[in-house]
Amino acid sequence: MTSPPRAVQAHPQPTIEPGDHSATSRRPLLVFLAVAFALPWLLWLLRLVSGLDILAAGGMAAVGIATFVTVRWFRPRTGPAIGTGLRAPFRWRTTVKQSALAFAGMLGLAIAAIAIGAVAGVYSLDLDQFSGLRMVHAAGPADPVPVLLLSSLAQSILLFVVILPLAFCEEWGWRGFLLPRLRPIGAWPALVLSGLIWGVWHLPGYVGPDRRPGLVPFLVFCVLLGILFGWLRLTTRSVWPSTVAHAANNTVVIGFVNVVPSDADQVAAADPWSFGLSGWPGWIAMATAIVLFAAAGRALAARKPSAHRAA
Repeated sequence: MTSPPRAVQAHPQPTIEPGDHSATSRRPLLVFLAVAFALPWLLWLLRLVSGLDILAAGGMAAVGIATFVTVRWFRPRTGPAIGTGLRAPFRWRTTVKQSALAFAGMLGLAIAAIAIGAVAGVYSLDLDQFSGLRMVHAAGPADPVPVLLLSSLAQSILLFVVILPLAFCEEWGWRGFLLPRLRPIGAWPALVLSGLIWGVWHLPGYVGPDRRPGLVPFLVFCVLLGILFGWLRLTTRSVWPSTVAHAANNTVVIGFVNVVPSDADQVAAADPWSFGLSGWPGWIAMATAIVLFAAAGRALAARKPSAHRAA
C-alpha cells in the first residue's frame, strides 16, 4: 500500500474538488442518506410481510441507487466520475495495482485476526481434519484436503466476482459520495462518522433476537473497517480499491479464510465478540493498521518540508 493521504495528517485540508459546491451542501447529503436508509427498511418490511428475503443484496444495491439519484439531482460541477471517485487521476494500471494490494491487505487483516484469536485461546484451530471447512462446504471426511481447499477457494473467488457489483454500490455511496462531503468536519471525524453511519445502516439485518447480540461488535467493526476503506478512498482518490477490499471481505474472508483453519464447533457457534474481523481480535488487527498508517502519514508529512528546504 502507498503512504497515507493528507486525510490522516494532523492538520488536513479537505480535498474537495474546486468549485464543487455540492460537496459542502447539506441537501445532497440529506437526500442520499434518506434514500440509502429508507430502501433497506422497505425491503425489511417486504420480508416481514411476504417472506421474500432480498434484504442483503437489495440493501447494497440501494446505496448505489441513492448515490445515482443524488448525483443526478445535484450534479457535482466536477462531474460524478471525479466527484465520487469513479475515475481516479491515475492510469488504470495504477488503480489495478492498488486494488490488488487492497485485496491482499484484506486477507492479511483476516489472517492476523485469526492468529491473535488463536494465541489468546478464543479461536479453535483444526489444521488436521479441517472440520470447519468441511462443515461449511458440506464435504465428507474422505475428501482430499487439497481438492477441498481448491474447490472452496474457487467458490469464494466466483462469489467475489458476483458480489463485486454490489460492493461497488456500497463503496460508491459510503466512500465515494458520503466521505468527501463529511470532510469539512475534519479528516478523522469524517472517517469515524462515515464508518458509524455505515454500521447503523445495517440495522435492518440485525432486527430479531437471534441477530441482536452481534450488533454492537459489528458496529465497532464497521467503524474500524470504514476508516481503512476511507483511507483507501482518500489515498487513491478512487472507489475501486475499497470496492475490491469490500467484496473480498464479504466472500473470500468470510467463506474461506475464516473457516479454513477453524474447528467445526467454532464455526457452528461463532461468538460475534471474538470470531473473525468483527470480533475483538479483528479490532486489534484493524486498529494496529490504522495506527501504522497514521504514523507513516505523519512521518511523510514531516519529511516534505525538509525536502523543500533542502531544495
